[in-house]
Amino acid sequence: LATKEIKMSASSLGLFFIVVFITCVTPGAGVLYTLKNAINYGKNNAFLSPTGNAIGVLFMSILAASGLGAVIHESSVMFYGLQLCGCLLLFWFGWKSWTAPVISLSSSIKSFNPKELKQERIHILTSAALLQVTNPMCIVFLLSLFPQFIDPKGSYVQQVSLMIAMFVITCWFVHIAYSYSAAAAADRWMTKSFSFWLNKISAFLFWLISVSILVKMF
Repeated sequence: LATKEIKMSASSLGLFFIVVFITCVTPGAGVLYTLKNAINYGKNNAFLSPTGNAIGVLFMSILAASGLGAVIHESSVMFYGLQLCGCLLLFWFGWKSWTAPVISLSSSIKSFNPKELKQERIHILTSAALLQVTNPMCIVFLLSLFPQFIDPKGSYVQQVSLMIAMFVITCWFVHIAYSYSAAAAADRWMTKSFSFWLNKISAFLFWLISVSILVKMF
């Protein structure tokens, strides 16, 4: 049997990229978490949240493409359970922001010794990935998006692999742009007063997103 080739046209790929870019650039919990970490931990660590988000998106994309996402979507218990986990995670992020100490950017990194900083970096990376993994709407989005661009005459694996790569890379670059822009701006105007309000507003927004998800559940 002849090996199927990728049948996606340039116009289809272009449209797919536009949809993905708009989705990634639209501020949400992932962007909020990226911005907060970039401001608090500076340019040297600004790549951590975007990388964690990309890892989470990669995992969810593979899950959706493999068909397991459909199972989760069709099982109300699994779907709402995942939503609840996401709500609890967002609420916890909000609590961590609300109780975070007031700092200036110039002293935030220096306050950690190398071992503590390594632990913080691992925490930021894994938390950003977990934020995406516990977002069931990511699976719903992917399950509704992928079929629109799949050519049944082409190789499913190759087409999906290409779309996943585009989605993950776009997500990473968009979050990198957000992260380094926030870190660069923070170098100029990060004060203890700004840190205080950043923590409180971030906590409020995390809690607002969490509550909005709960409202949609019921």
